[in-house]
Amino acid sequence: MPIRKTIGAWSSNVGAVPRAHAHYFRAITDEEQGHVHELQLFTYPVNGSEGDGHVHTFQGHTLIDGRHFHRLQGTTGPALGLPNGDHYHLINSETINEPFAFRGGYYTTLLAVKRHTHTFHGATSTGLGYADWL
Repeated sequence: MPIRKTIGAWSSNVGAVPRAHAHYFRAITDEEQGHVHELQLFTYPVNGSEGDGHVHTFQGHTLIDGRHFHRLQGTTGPALGLPNGDHYHLINSETINEPFAFRGGYYTTLLAVKRHTHTFHGATSTGLGYADWL
């Protein structure tokens, strides 16, 4: 849907490019080596709408469980439209296999924890941050 804003004598049609937005995602990983991790993230923003098949990238880390955390990065599936015009994305990914711990303001690999991954999956929120900036 085009957005038309008039500022003084200047007029802009912003509808040619879908507005940038992001999505929120929260999940619990599968159990591996007797523990799970929670993760919460926001995708990186992109311009897109419910029908164009756009995707988002994400990166972050899990919360600490089993004395360690994992980094993660990935790409969502394509936009899945909803009847009201909103959309969401599916995520099916896994953590990076290197377990880390925080040590005095930085993080380090935990050699005492066997390398392992955790899978996670679910649906993102609908789009966030659609601001009219013109």
